Amino acid sequence: MSYWRGIVRNFAYASSRKIFWALPAPLRHHLHGFRHSLVRWLRKGGSQGQPQADDIGWESFRDGPLSNRGYRLVFILEASIDWKVTLYQRPHHMALALGRLDCLVLYRTTGDGVVGFRPIEKNVWLTNDPNVESIDGAIRCFYSTTLFADDQELLSAKRNGFVIYEYIDHIDASISGGTHSLKRLLKLKQGAFAYADLVVSSAKLLQDEAVQARGASRCVFIPNGVDVSHYRNEANASHDIPHALRAFKENHRHVVGYFGAIAPWLWYELMEDVSELMPDIGFVFIGPDYSGCVPQLPRKENVLYLGPVDYKNLPSHARLFDVCFIPFVMGDIARSTSPLKLFEYFALEKPVVVTGDMQECVVYEEVFSGNDAVQFARAIENALKVRNDPSFKQRLRDLADANKWDIRAETYVSKIESLIASADPVL
Repeated sequence: MSYWRGIVRNFAYASSRKIFWALPAPLRHHLHGFRHSLVRWLRKGGSQGQPQADDIGWESFRDGPLSNRGYRLVFILEASIDWKVTLYQRPHHMALALGRLDCLVLYRTTGDGVVGFRPIEKNVWLTNDPNVESIDGAIRCFYSTTLFADDQELLSAKRNGFVIYEYIDHIDASISGGTHSLKRLLKLKQGAFAYADLVVSSAKLLQDEAVQARGASRCVFIPNGVDVSHYRNEANASHDIPHALRAFKENHRHVVGYFGAIAPWLWYELMEDVSELMPDIGFVFIGPDYSGCVPQLPRKENVLYLGPVDYKNLPSHARLFDVCFIPFVMGDIARSTSPLKLFEYFALEKPVVVTGDMQECVVYEEVFSGNDAVQFARAIENALKVRNDPSFKQRLRDLADANKWDIRAETYVSKIESLIASADPVL
């Protein structure tokens, strides 16, 4: 019965997703909160999917990979985002980096069609098997952005072992998917601030909040990072570049580019004004439409939206940019966000322009910023002046090297190991 229930849920989820994205963008925007609630209900029961040749069951996993005693730590990353998405995010990168550090990583999912356990990369497994909750000594990681977990699940995990709360975004209705999700995520944070063994924050503003609630010894600041090899690998520069992008670059003096979610936290009025002030500059946007926001992009000849681009193709597209930008609207989200794309832009050796409230970006003196359209346009012009400067490009390269995901993961693991070694349990 559970198998067929999973098949029905899979079909309902796939059909609902197709219908949702076929709706007009303004209607999608109004249904965004309902969509999150529906997705959570449809996928909470677990996805049976269709097995692949390399999927294995619990017994094979337990007696095989799990029986290896050489791992530094065993991590269970609770379901927060599917593995198969166009833009890799923090959970993907951290999972892979932890695997490279000889940790066993179980990436829980409900939407990737895995049956049991599926190998992804070294020491990293995709899983939908609830038996992972019985693994002794595993580190359970809950994300502040999860569609699924609630405070009761975190407390249940805490009773069975070591629990981490990843505080990676300001909790806000525009991010969280509606009022119901907002309440659940706030309760999850409240429970984590009371009981988690460790709170990991991605931005200083979030870290300050966590330390005040949890105490410095139970908190660690780990911003986002970058897989530098992905952006420097010449093989990744040869992936197909659409004719529209090549033609767009040929028709403009310079190209300023962005990749990431087209979401409510972008400053659309600013982009409208800046594209008006700089008609000879082309502005390129790459990314999925979050909450029907694409119609808010400027509708001008010097603005090009390419839609989502697979992670493996991002380097080839972004290499055509002269400057990269992150135009978040001023406010709490901008102030508390560590944009993963910042470090990816560094790895591409592209000058970066951001809005002034982006504290995690402007802390680097190499980053240009502006608080209004005139300042932002001036910042773009200043960034263009250094785009080919060898010394400036080297500084960006050095910043990327200093912010690798492997460095982030080592900080992560070392902090956990020190807490475990101190034998200081959380009551």
